[in-house]
Amino acid sequence: MRSSTTIKKYLKEAWPIIIVLNLSILGCLSLGLRFYTPPVHAPIVFLLVASFTIFVNFSAFVLFLTEKILPKEQEFGKIIKRFRRGDSRMQNYVFPLDYVDENYEIRGRCLTYNPIGGDFYNFLKDKEGNYWFGIGDTSGHGYVAGLFSMMIMNQMSHLIHKNEHPHEIIDQIIEHLEERTNTYPHIHRSLYATFLLMKADAKGNFLHSGIHPSLVLYKSREDSIEIVGTDGKFLSTVMNSPLKKPKPSQHFKMERDDILFCFTDGLFEQKNKSIGGYYGENLYKFLETAPKKNIRKLIDNLFTDIVKHTGGRIQDDMSLLVVRKF
Repeated sequence: MRSSTTIKKYLKEAWPIIIVLNLSILGCLSLGLRFYTPPVHAPIVFLLVASFTIFVNFSAFVLFLTEKILPKEQEFGKIIKRFRRGDSRMQNYVFPLDYVDENYEIRGRCLTYNPIGGDFYNFLKDKEGNYWFGIGDTSGHGYVAGLFSMMIMNQMSHLIHKNEHPHEIIDQIIEHLEERTNTYPHIHRSLYATFLLMKADAKGNFLHSGIHPSLVLYKSREDSIEIVGTDGKFLSTVMNSPLKKPKPSQHFKMERDDILFCFTDGLFEQKNKSIGGYYGENLYKFLETAPKKNIRKLIDNLFTDIVKHTGGRIQDDMSLLVVRKF
């Protein structure tokens, strides 16, 4: 940003502070002159006052640059570069690569608050040719949340070859977590994850189970979006009520050219601190109106829009899993 533009921006946005600051200096000067003693030469006094005034105004300008310009310009640029080059260790080394075949186009993207985060997604095919999709959000940040997420992904990859329904697999993951927690008591029982597990055949018939944010299904034929609710259990040893009856997996169907958007709560809970508003409904508006021919570009544009909304400061991991039916 050019210096002249920066100064104009400073004068435009911080003028009340500038006026109060300089009036305070003038007030202190006038008060000081009342107790002025002749042995101190007047030019020296005015030189000291002028130097102090310049120092105070320069300090205010530097603080303005630090608090206003850096988050909007430099930090925004940094996080966009990090996002575009995929600087997320979980995504680089653990999450599956984008996949396209004759039935589906599957793409995922994750931007973590830390290099290792609690968000995760997974997709793979079982021995019968069914497609399995998982997306989740482990509580907390950092390596502990990342390890918990990898344990879930590992269990999912193992259990899809032994079970037919998503809710059965979720129950078995919870059982495995209970067994592991009993074996290693130092594991915090408060750690948990929201998790959505889906199974689809080649014709677009989906089964799903798990507590997670609702899905957004774009119906190509009607050119409209449909909200698909979720229900099931937390991946936790303490979060699920013992009185809650197990529910069978729910279902929906995707037709040709339909697109399914699955996301963690980090996408719509990103907050703009200046105006105090969450991204919220902007997410649904974006998914409804954005061009959908190129999914990869759509994901890039969505994440860029969210980062702009936050001023370059995301407050949580955010992940997106997108599935197009052919």
